[in-house]
Amino acid sequence: MSRQAADIYYKDTSGPRKILNPGSKTEPLNRIYYRTHEKLLKGLLGQGLSPMTDRLEEEISASMSSLQISEEWMYFPDLMEFYQIAIGSIVIKTIFGGTLLSRNPDFVRMLWEFDGVIMRLAKRLPIICAPKTYWLRRKLLECIKRWHTYARTHSAGFESTGDQDSDPLWGCKMIRERYLMLRDTEDQDHESVASTDLAFIWSAVTNVTPSSMALLIHTISDASVLAEVRQEIARATESSSPPKFRLRQLEQQPLLLSLYAETLRHGVQIHIPRDIPHKPFNIGDRTIPSDQILFVNTWLAHTDQAVWNTKDGAYPLEEFWARRFLINPKDPSSGPCKNRRKTDVDRASEAVDTNEVRYSTEGLEGAWIPYGGKSCIRLSWSSSLIWPQAATMLVPAGCWQSV
Repeated sequence: MSRQAADIYYKDTSGPRKILNPGSKTEPLNRIYYRTHEKLLKGLLGQGLSPMTDRLEEEISASMSSLQISEEWMYFPDLMEFYQIAIGSIVIKTIFGGTLLSRNPDFVRMLWEFDGVIMRLAKRLPIICAPKTYWLRRKLLECIKRWHTYARTHSAGFESTGDQDSDPLWGCKMIRERYLMLRDTEDQDHESVASTDLAFIWSAVTNVTPSSMALLIHTISDASVLAEVRQEIARATESSSPPKFRLRQLEQQPLLLSLYAETLRHGVQIHIPRDIPHKPFNIGDRTIPSDQILFVNTWLAHTDQAVWNTKDGAYPLEEFWARRFLINPKDPSSGPCKNRRKTDVDRASEAVDTNEVRYSTEGLEGAWIPYGGKSCIRLSWSSSLIWPQAATMLVPAGCWQSV
């Protein structure tokens, strides 16, 4: 986007919450961070979550059916490539609608190609040193602008009624309203809105797909885990054809939850940037000056021997342990924390003498940082995506065999 369009982001000192940061004089219409964040909250966590989940299940079912998997074995030379195209298409159709892909059939492939070279932009390399990166970005932006133009032109007579969330052109109500909000913001144009949407699409697709694939690989690599996972999925499956999963019940299955949490602990190795824009910030005995950037290394936090339970070295933090986040009330050495304290839930379990294993992240504040934090929108959205697709891929007995 142009420097003029980008300035609105630099000048917004109001923060992402409803109440402005102290001293901020940003005009309400120019509160780009808050207005964007508000749309995402409503669309991915609020009133838009339930209809989006329904669309997600429909897209997964349609995608799996289109593969025409029979009783004959099919060979996939690269599981990651299969997941990138399949899951990437599902995510885009669920959030942004099918029009983006129908108008740009090669979009998902180019997006993953762009993901492979995107760090060259982060290094601020000039176009002469990274021509492919700049070319892919330009082509993706052209695809998005083509979609925007088509949707804007053909949606003049389309009116959402009641609490209807789906939109045949924009994907959902959130994306349509988000587009209009961005276009109404000072100095924003067609190019800048396309750039913002490219960042959103890239983040939505490339964050969840590797985690989703890693969870599948870890599950099918352990026969006992796979058998138990299938039992948990069966308890949350309606007897229909194709199978209908009760998502809320899937989200309460302890081993599935532990598998996903451990996937994010073991697989998410990033530096999380945080800025201190307005005034000095005190953390421990240190003071971080204003206008400074802070980096948090998730791998150091996720392998902190002082916090995490390894059962006396039986399950090292460098290795994947599917049951790391499970607490057995009869086993004081269970659970993710090295020195676990009894909670009210533990005492209640003891009172009724239950052996029910439960999932827990208690005591892991600052040590488990999935997608940048437990309250992150991406964590809630990605869990809504992962459960139905994992259930779809894992239910049929004997459907996976590593070669």
